[in-house]
Amino acid sequence: MQAGSKGPALNAEDGPSAEAIDAFRKGMAPFWHPVFLAGDLGHTPVSVTLLGRRLVLVRLDGELAAFPDTCRHFQAQLSLGRVVRVNGRAALQCGYHGWSFGKDGGCVLIPQLPEGRAIPKGAGIASHLVSERHGIIWVCLAAEAMFPIPDFPEMDDPAFRKVRLLEGQPMRTSATRMIMGTLDDTHFPWVHEGILGSRDRPEPPSHRAWRERNELIVQYEVEQPAGLMTADMSQSGSNRETQVRLTYTDHVGMPNVIRLVKDMPAGRYVVWLATCPVDYNITSNFWVSARNYDLDPAQDDVYRNMSAHVREQDRSVIESQRPWLLPPFWTQIELPLGPGDLPLIEYQKWIEELGVATGI
Repeated sequence: MQAGSKGPALNAEDGPSAEAIDAFRKGMAPFWHPVFLAGDLGHTPVSVTLLGRRLVLVRLDGELAAFPDTCRHFQAQLSLGRVVRVNGRAALQCGYHGWSFGKDGGCVLIPQLPEGRAIPKGAGIASHLVSERHGIIWVCLAAEAMFPIPDFPEMDDPAFRKVRLLEGQPMRTSATRMIMGTLDDTHFPWVHEGILGSRDRPEPPSHRAWRERNELIVQYEVEQPAGLMTADMSQSGSNRETQVRLTYTDHVGMPNVIRLVKDMPAGRYVVWLATCPVDYNITSNFWVSARNYDLDPAQDDVYRNMSAHVREQDRSVIESQRPWLLPPFWTQIELPLGPGDLPLIEYQKWIEELGVATGI
């Protein structure tokens, strides 16, 4: 219902509506989504969920494949099966009746089929787009991805020390709210006081925001307390009481990946987040931090623990937000204010253009 029209007021606690959930799933379908750590996928098929759909991941003859996690026969989970060889090629075999599927989803074996009878043309299963990048397996549910998987230059740069952060459990929020919360810098003094800001200095920075190729880019300068994420604390004379001037350049790979680049006197610190929309209200997050200072591997756990602490500070707030899905501007449920909320306003505009945020 448009703002100003007659009818019952929108209630953020209601829903989301079936229409809004369906629109979110369809709107997110034509993008690459991170679903599993590549190094954790061995010879056994693995079940994952993406946008409410069960999928099975498997390596067949060294190549990744992603299928619906339901057999064409009687809908048993294919992830309960195993990899076998049929006519010299690897195939995923259902553990219920042995139906087997090649890497393109075609059915290559039905053990119960009478001799001489051809496998029915409709016996195959869908095969989804799947790729491996940044140490993660990505899946796209559409026939073609709208954008490529976003770049992460520091991942392949030997000058940077990389640390993965694995959350113990998924976030009870939508992927778009997760990106919004990471892009939002005006919450730093309130939620991360003493680490990323101070409540005595809550003024928002002056943002620049623009779109470039497949990204939303936000840049600003700010002062933050000296610490692991702003200074090289391994150097003698480091003082946590001082403020550090730094430049943020945030790269949002629409609509589900964000790369926060912090340039400061000590060097560069990067926070990279790729979100997996398990469904409209459940998000699995793949975090990586990268730094080109304080390169001692023994320090990795220190940085990992600090990152985990910051993430947990965010969790309760982000999980409390309603409605689950970002409400479109026309609902007037939320009240973003410029200029401080400029990055969030620009992100919201883009996902509405992409058809991801349409209702509640």
